This record gives sequence, C-alpha cells and structure tokens, in this order.
Amino acid sequence: MFFKKNVCEICKAKFSKIEELMQHQQVTHYKDLPYDCKECNESFSNMEDMRTHLQREHSYKKDR
Repeated sequence: MFFKKNVCEICKAKFSKIEELMQHQQVTHYKDLPYDCKECNESFSNMEDMRTHLQREHSYKKDR
C-alpha cells in the first residue's frame, strides 16, 4: 500500500512520488519557470535533467 505523502503546498493535491508532485507543480502552478530541485534549489531546463540530478545527488530511485 502506498501513502501519498508528497503534498502540493499550493493546492493540497497529494502524490505518492516526489517526481509526480514536482511535475504537477511545474505543469499546473509554475508553467513559465525552470524545473527546480526542492532539495537544493538547483534549477534545470527540463524534467529529465532534474530526474537525473535527483537520482545522482539525492539518491532517488528510478521508477521500474
């Protein structure tokens, strides 16, 4: 059973994965801003670069 522990601070939507929350925020709330890592505030021009960063720098597991 998965608990949706990642909550959007803007609209209170809940997500089981941090990547889903980040994508939701980017698409729904921050359409014109670059992708930002919520762990260290580094910015990225696309979601794939940010995912790679999360996996390498913050030990997030890649979806399988």
